[in-house]
Amino acid sequence: MPCLSTQPTSESSLPAPSSSSKADPGPQQISMRSLIVTQDASIIIGRGGAHVNEIRDKSSARVTVSESIPGNPERILNVSGPLDAVAKAFGLIVRRINDEPFDVPSVPGSRAVTIKFIIPNSRMGSVIGKGGSKIKEIQEASGARLNASEAMLPGSTERVLSVSGVADAVHIAVYYIGTILLEYQEKFPAQGGGSYRQSSGGERERRGPPPAFSPSAPPPPGMQQQQIFIPNAFVGAIIGRAGAKINEIRTQSACQIRVTDPGSTLPDGPPANPEERLVVITGYPENIQSAITLLYSVSLFLVLCFD
Repeated sequence: MPCLSTQPTSESSLPAPSSSSKADPGPQQISMRSLIVTQDASIIIGRGGAHVNEIRDKSSARVTVSESIPGNPERILNVSGPLDAVAKAFGLIVRRINDEPFDVPSVPGSRAVTIKFIIPNSRMGSVIGKGGSKIKEIQEASGARLNASEAMLPGSTERVLSVSGVADAVHIAVYYIGTILLEYQEKFPAQGGGSYRQSSGGERERRGPPPAFSPSAPPPPGMQQQQIFIPNAFVGAIIGRAGAKINEIRTQSACQIRVTDPGSTLPDGPPANPEERLVVITGYPENIQSAITLLYSVSLFLVLCFD
């Protein structure tokens, strides 16, 4: 799903993936999305949700998989929580796909799995680094192979970052990638919460929709506001006939979602792109991620079916 663009950040040394590291974001939360084929999604979920619940329990991360859409071969895997937990969850996901035990280190014969992360184009430069320096550092530190797509996803401002490796390699690589994304968000807090950072706190039950308030006013206490951009071509499908689809997304995510008028932009932001519309999502952090996933599912379905 298209995300808010911000300025690229300068590179910095990568910290070691240790809970005692001073660079550890601690209570900071991160949400990382990836595209997975339906077959792998079924393996990750398991019968009656047994597998995904085990991953949640062992990692302490929130793991969700979007609903399957007929004709769409891919689904969205969203993992959120403290960075350590998110990185561990992706390692466990690779183990589950490979049918490997969770408590045994990866061995040379383990099969490499590719995770396709969805990264906003504005942040990809920070992950790649000058001349590919960051990617090289991550590869050397983790043993995983990273490849950033040159083109953005059709009708989107996001790109795919493929991470290939055994479970332990993916675990380490995700930690480093997440660290860079959190550092970026720390340096540009004025751009809003961002897709990658949420307020601190553990797993909470989904709350009801937020009360209505003026778009110019700050969100109510405990809530956040996320701004994203979507291509004009997708607006009709996202709103639906008589607003049916967007009302469905509002209900499922328990968020307030507003598609602004053409030409709307953010305060102090760049001029509006005539080919995009600004969407403002207001709600509790975990609910905002659900809303973004649902919006992205509609866009991805349109891309795969009609591009």
